Amino acid sequence: MAKREAVSDTIAFDLPSGIPVEIQEIDAYAEKGLTNKEELISGRAMNKIMRSALVSFNGEPMPSNDGEANAIILDMKSGDRNYLLLRIRMQSYGEEMSFNYKCPECRKTSGYHVNLRELLEDGTLKVHPYVDTPITVETRSGVAEIEYGTGRTEQWLAQQKEIDTIKMAMARCKKFNGQPPSYKDFEKLPVRDLTAIRVAAMDLKGGLEPMIELECLKCDNSYEVWLYTIQDFFIPLTKQGNIGR
Repeated sequence: MAKREAVSDTIAFDLPSGIPVEIQEIDAYAEKGLTNKEELISGRAMNKIMRSALVSFNGEPMPSNDGEANAIILDMKSGDRNYLLLRIRMQSYGEEMSFNYKCPECRKTSGYHVNLRELLEDGTLKVHPYVDTPITVETRSGVAEIEYGTGRTEQWLAQQKEIDTIKMAMARCKKFNGQPPSYKDFEKLPVRDLTAIRVAAMDLKGGLEPMIELECLKCDNSYEVWLYTIQDFFIPLTKQGNIGR
Protein backbone atom coordinates (compact mmCIF):
# COMPACT_ATOMS: atom_id res chain seq x y z
CA MET A 1 0.00 0.00 0.00
CA ALA A 2 1.51 3.32 -1.02
CA LYS A 3 1.74 5.88 1.75
CA ARG A 4 -0.19 9.04 0.92
CA GLU A 5 1.22 12.50 1.50
CA ALA A 6 0.68 13.88 5.00
CA VAL A 7 -2.15 16.37 5.28
CA SER A 8 -1.86 19.60 7.23
CA ASP A 9 -4.30 18.55 9.96
CA THR A 10 -2.01 16.37 12.06
CA ILE A 11 -1.42 15.96 15.78
CA ALA A 12 1.70 14.93 17.68
CA PHE A 13 1.83 13.15 21.04
CA ASP A 14 3.80 10.55 22.97
CA LEU A 15 2.78 6.92 23.22
CA PRO A 16 2.64 5.45 26.77
CA SER A 17 6.17 4.09 26.25
CA GLY A 18 7.41 7.63 25.57
CA ILE A 19 7.85 7.27 21.81
CA PRO A 20 6.76 10.45 19.99
CA VAL A 21 4.42 10.03 17.01
CA GLU A 22 2.48 12.21 14.62
CA ILE A 23 -0.79 11.09 13.05
CA GLN A 24 -3.34 12.23 10.50
CA GLU A 25 -6.85 11.07 9.65
CA ILE A 26 -7.10 7.63 8.07
CA ASP A 27 -8.05 7.28 4.43
CA ALA A 28 -10.94 5.40 2.83
CA TYR A 29 -8.70 2.51 1.78
CA ALA A 30 -7.80 1.78 5.39
CA GLU A 31 -11.41 2.11 6.54
CA LYS A 32 -12.50 -0.36 3.86
CA GLY A 33 -10.43 -3.08 5.54
CA LEU A 34 -12.66 -2.82 8.61
CA THR A 35 -15.51 -4.37 6.62
CA ASN A 36 -13.40 -7.38 5.65
CA LYS A 37 -13.96 -10.16 8.19
CA GLU A 38 -10.75 -11.98 7.28
CA GLU A 39 -8.67 -8.82 7.69
CA LEU A 40 -10.33 -8.07 11.02
CA ILE A 41 -9.67 -11.54 12.42
CA SER A 42 -6.06 -11.58 11.20
CA GLY A 43 -5.36 -8.11 12.58
CA ARG A 44 -4.39 -6.75 9.17
CA ALA A 45 -7.27 -4.26 9.26
CA MET A 46 -5.93 -2.56 12.39
CA ASN A 47 -2.41 -2.58 10.99
CA LYS A 48 -3.73 -0.78 7.90
CA ILE A 49 -5.43 1.77 10.12
CA MET A 50 -2.13 2.53 11.88
CA ARG A 51 -0.22 2.53 8.59
CA SER A 52 -2.64 5.04 7.09
CA ALA A 53 -2.58 7.38 10.09
CA LEU A 54 1.09 7.43 11.10
CA VAL A 55 3.02 10.37 9.66
CA SER A 56 6.12 10.02 11.83
CA PHE A 57 7.40 7.61 14.46
CA ASN A 58 10.09 8.31 17.04
CA GLY A 59 11.10 11.53 15.34
CA GLU A 60 11.44 10.04 11.85
CA PRO A 61 9.00 10.14 8.92
CA MET A 62 7.25 6.84 8.37
CA PRO A 63 9.06 4.81 5.67
CA SER A 64 7.46 4.74 2.25
CA ASN A 65 8.47 1.09 1.98
CA ASP A 66 5.57 -1.08 3.20
CA GLY A 67 7.85 -3.74 4.67
CA GLU A 68 9.77 -1.24 6.81
CA ALA A 69 6.58 0.56 7.87
CA ASN A 70 4.82 -2.69 8.81
CA ALA A 71 7.86 -3.77 10.84
CA ILE A 72 7.54 -0.61 12.94
CA ILE A 73 3.84 -1.23 13.49
CA LEU A 74 4.29 -4.91 14.40
CA ASP A 75 7.18 -4.23 16.77
CA MET A 76 5.16 -1.77 18.81
CA LYS A 77 4.02 -2.93 22.25
CA SER A 78 0.35 -3.86 22.37
CA GLY A 79 -0.39 -1.17 24.96
CA ASP A 80 1.09 1.46 22.63
CA ARG A 81 -0.89 0.06 19.71
CA ASN A 82 -4.09 0.26 21.77
CA TYR A 83 -3.36 3.89 22.67
CA LEU A 84 -2.50 4.74 19.08
CA LEU A 85 -5.77 3.26 17.79
CA LEU A 86 -7.73 5.32 20.32
CA ARG A 87 -6.03 8.54 19.24
CA ILE A 88 -6.53 7.64 15.57
CA ARG A 89 -10.25 7.14 16.19
CA MET A 90 -10.47 10.52 17.90
CA GLN A 91 -8.55 12.22 15.09
CA SER A 92 -10.49 10.55 12.27
CA TYR A 93 -14.06 10.41 13.58
CA GLY A 94 -14.13 12.70 16.61
CA GLU A 95 -14.08 12.28 20.38
CA GLU A 96 -17.82 11.71 20.80
CA MET A 97 -19.08 8.17 20.35
CA SER A 98 -22.69 6.99 20.41
CA PHE A 99 -23.39 3.28 20.29
CA ASN A 100 -25.77 0.49 21.20
CA TYR A 101 -24.69 -2.63 23.08
CA LYS A 102 -26.51 -5.83 24.02
CA CYS A 103 -26.30 -6.85 27.68
CA PRO A 104 -24.81 -10.35 28.08
CA GLU A 105 -27.17 -10.99 31.01
CA CYS A 106 -30.66 -9.94 29.86
CA ARG A 107 -29.80 -9.80 26.11
CA LYS A 108 -31.51 -6.43 25.77
CA THR A 109 -29.89 -3.46 24.03
CA SER A 110 -29.09 -0.17 25.70
CA GLY A 111 -27.82 3.04 24.13
CA TYR A 112 -24.76 4.95 25.31
CA HIS A 113 -22.93 8.16 24.53
CA VAL A 114 -19.36 8.76 25.69
CA ASN A 115 -16.56 11.22 25.15
CA LEU A 116 -13.39 9.26 24.50
CA ARG A 117 -11.05 12.05 25.58
CA GLU A 118 -12.87 12.37 28.90
CA LEU A 119 -12.66 8.61 29.45
CA LEU A 120 -8.92 8.85 28.86
CA GLU A 121 -8.32 11.92 30.99
CA ASP A 122 -10.43 10.84 33.99
CA GLY A 123 -8.80 7.41 34.17
CA THR A 124 -11.82 5.38 33.07
CA LEU A 125 -9.57 4.14 30.29
CA LYS A 126 -6.49 3.04 32.19
CA VAL A 127 -2.96 3.71 30.94
CA HIS A 128 -0.47 1.54 32.83
CA PRO A 129 3.22 2.44 33.16
CA TYR A 130 5.74 0.09 31.58
CA VAL A 131 8.37 -1.76 33.60
CA ASP A 132 11.65 -3.27 32.49
CA THR A 133 11.22 -6.64 30.85
CA PRO A 134 11.56 -9.53 30.63
CA ILE A 135 10.45 -10.31 34.17
CA THR A 136 11.28 -13.70 35.60
CA VAL A 137 8.82 -16.17 37.08
CA GLU A 138 10.24 -19.07 39.04
CA THR A 139 8.25 -22.30 38.89
CA ARG A 140 9.04 -25.79 40.13
CA SER A 141 9.91 -26.73 36.56
CA GLY A 142 12.21 -23.82 35.86
CA VAL A 143 12.38 -20.09 35.15
CA ALA A 144 10.13 -18.32 32.65
CA GLU A 145 10.93 -14.92 31.15
CA ILE A 146 7.79 -12.88 30.50
CA GLU A 147 7.66 -9.88 28.18
CA TYR A 148 5.06 -7.45 26.86
CA GLY A 149 2.99 -8.44 23.88
CA THR A 150 3.58 -6.71 20.55
CA GLY A 151 1.89 -6.56 17.20
CA ARG A 152 3.80 -9.72 16.33
CA THR A 153 2.33 -11.44 19.39
CA GLU A 154 -1.14 -10.42 18.28
CA GLN A 155 -0.40 -11.66 14.77
CA TRP A 156 0.82 -15.03 16.07
CA LEU A 157 -2.32 -15.50 18.17
CA ALA A 158 -4.54 -14.53 15.22
CA GLN A 159 -2.88 -17.22 13.11
CA GLN A 160 -3.72 -19.99 15.58
CA LYS A 161 -6.71 -22.14 14.68
CA GLU A 162 -7.51 -22.51 18.38
CA ILE A 163 -6.37 -20.59 21.44
CA ASP A 164 -5.90 -22.76 24.52
CA THR A 165 -4.33 -22.23 27.94
CA ILE A 166 -0.93 -23.40 26.70
CA LYS A 167 -0.83 -20.92 23.82
CA MET A 168 -1.99 -18.14 26.15
CA ALA A 169 1.05 -18.80 28.32
CA MET A 170 3.43 -19.24 25.40
CA ALA A 171 2.41 -15.99 23.69
CA ARG A 172 4.11 -13.78 26.27
CA CYS A 173 6.88 -16.15 27.38
CA LYS A 174 10.17 -15.13 25.77
CA LYS A 175 12.20 -18.01 27.18
CA PHE A 176 11.75 -20.95 29.51
CA ASN A 177 14.91 -22.26 31.14
CA GLY A 178 16.89 -20.18 28.67
CA GLN A 179 15.20 -21.58 25.54
CA PRO A 180 12.29 -20.36 23.40
CA PRO A 181 9.14 -22.11 24.64
CA SER A 182 7.65 -24.93 22.60
CA TYR A 183 4.13 -26.28 22.72
CA LYS A 184 5.43 -29.82 23.22
CA ASP A 185 7.49 -28.80 26.26
CA PHE A 186 4.70 -26.72 27.76
CA GLU A 187 2.28 -29.65 27.48
CA LYS A 188 4.47 -31.51 29.97
CA LEU A 189 4.43 -28.75 32.59
CA PRO A 190 2.45 -29.27 35.81
CA VAL A 191 -0.72 -27.23 35.52
CA ARG A 192 0.29 -25.14 38.54
CA ASP A 193 3.47 -24.03 36.75
CA LEU A 194 1.61 -23.23 33.54
CA THR A 195 -0.91 -21.20 35.54
CA ALA A 196 1.87 -19.22 37.22
CA ILE A 197 3.30 -18.28 33.82
CA ARG A 198 -0.10 -17.37 32.40
CA VAL A 199 -1.07 -15.26 35.43
CA ALA A 200 2.26 -13.41 35.38
CA ALA A 201 1.72 -12.58 31.72
CA MET A 202 -1.79 -11.27 32.41
CA ASP A 203 -0.55 -9.20 35.36
CA LEU A 204 2.19 -7.56 33.27
CA LYS A 205 0.25 -4.56 32.00
CA GLY A 206 1.62 -1.57 30.13
CA GLY A 207 0.09 1.14 27.99
CA LEU A 208 -3.62 1.51 27.32
CA GLU A 209 -6.03 -1.11 28.60
CA PRO A 210 -9.02 -0.48 26.31
CA MET A 211 -11.75 -1.75 28.63
CA ILE A 212 -14.80 0.25 29.66
CA GLU A 213 -17.53 -0.73 32.09
CA LEU A 214 -21.13 -0.47 30.93
CA GLU A 215 -24.24 -0.62 33.05
CA CYS A 216 -27.28 -2.15 31.38
CA LEU A 217 -30.13 0.34 31.40
CA LYS A 218 -32.66 -2.50 31.41
CA CYS A 219 -31.47 -4.82 34.22
CA ASP A 220 -28.71 -2.80 36.01
CA ASN A 221 -26.14 -5.50 35.23
CA SER A 222 -22.58 -4.16 34.91
CA TYR A 223 -20.06 -5.68 32.54
CA GLU A 224 -16.78 -4.82 30.86
CA VAL A 225 -16.40 -4.30 27.12
CA TRP A 226 -13.26 -4.30 24.97
CA LEU A 227 -13.46 -0.88 23.32
CA TYR A 228 -12.53 -2.06 19.84
CA THR A 229 -15.32 -4.66 19.75
CA ILE A 230 -17.93 -1.89 19.79
CA GLN A 231 -19.35 -1.66 16.28
CA ASP A 232 -19.32 2.13 16.20
CA PHE A 233 -15.76 2.58 17.44
CA PHE A 234 -14.60 2.65 13.84
CA ILE A 235 -17.05 3.42 11.01
CA PRO A 236 -19.66 5.11 13.24
CA LEU A 237 -23.14 4.04 12.17
CA THR A 238 -25.40 4.81 15.14
CA LYS A 239 -27.30 8.08 15.00
CA GLN A 240 -27.40 9.88 18.31
CA GLY A 241 -31.16 10.25 17.96
CA ASN A 242 -31.60 6.49 18.10
CA ILE A 243 -29.61 5.98 21.29
CA GLY A 244 -31.50 4.17 24.02
CA ARG A 245 -34.38 3.03 21.83
